[in-house]
Amino acid sequence: MSNKLLTDEQRELYSLMLPQYGAVLSQNDASKCLKKSLATLYRMREQGIGPSYKKLDSKSKNGTVVYPLQEIVRYLTESNIQTA
Repeated sequence: MSNKLLTDEQRELYSLMLPQYGAVLSQNDASKCLKKSLATLYRMREQGIGPSYKKLDSKSKNGTVVYPLQEIVRYLTESNIQTA
């Protein structure tokens, strides 16, 4: 997980999403939030793209994967393309 501070825009989005999702999202919740399938999230992890995640049982290949909400927020806002 990145230690960067959230921007004002990111903090606002985080505060809006926190009551609905909590501080840590399951794969299913992340899938719904990002509107991506579980298979797509898996491929994104394998390719090293997408939001940062944590594996709760790091010793097991099939450990539980969760996504910190701040990383979801960061991904949603930093993947935006700015237009003129």
